Amino acid sequence: MVELKPGQLVRSLAGRDKGIHYLVLQEIDDRYVLLVDGRRRPVSRPKKKNKAHLQHYERRVELGEPPAAANISDSQVIKYIKDLVPAGGLSEEEV
Repeated sequence: MVELKPGQLVRSLAGRDKGIHYLVLQEIDDRYVLLVDGRRRPVSRPKKKNKAHLQHYERRVELGEPPAAANISDSQVIKYIKDLVPAGGLSEEEV
């Protein structure tokens, strides 16, 4: 499996949230990560998601170690995602 780091941009490929962009908050184990988007999934209630159901991008922001990641606000997460995802979306070349 791919190692995902805190602050990395991902997009859901499966489930009700298909197509939604998230930031990785924390890697739980080899299979699962905790994701936030600041709106549907705030920092106080991250989503647990299987890595196999995610498309990962090389784009990321520095959130720090997992304890420091808890100090970010939902508005910061929304801004980070907005900055990382261009208005037209990401092309296949940017994967």
